[in-house]
Amino acid sequence: MLRHSRLEESLGVILANKLQTPEMSAIMLRDLIGEALVRDPTILPSIRADLHAARTRDPAARGYAQPFLYYKGFHALEMYRVAHAMWSQGRHALASHLQNRISEVFGVDIHPAARIGCGVIIDHGTSVVIGETAVVEDDVSMLHEVTLG
Repeated sequence: MLRHSRLEESLGVILANKLQTPEMSAIMLRDLIGEALVRDPTILPSIRADLHAARTRDPAARGYAQPFLYYKGFHALEMYRVAHAMWSQGRHALASHLQNRISEVFGVDIHPAARIGCGVIIDHGTSVVIGETAVVEDDVSMLHEVTLG
């Protein structure tokens, strides 16, 4: 984490390493994440707002590093933002692949077409399902076993 000059670069490495497969290497994923960050200017402030939300609204969070490094709800949400950027560019197959990996690795299923604001916390995250037509506003907190159609 300390080798990178920006928060987003560190997060990209963490997510890429967690989500890599034999078909899609960590390097390829890191490049996709970087591409999404460049193409969608809303992702960067959303990451910071989500991290702040995790730190301030989760009483178990001890500083910013803990949710940044270890919270699967935070990781799932930030990777959803990448998948959403891909979906918005018409890259539906890639976005669906990312959705599938997010679900497999983190137990959180967020359709890449869903619209999610910033300052969102998905605490624990297990069995959270957010469907294609769902809209989640800013500053929302979710726990586990939540389904939004």
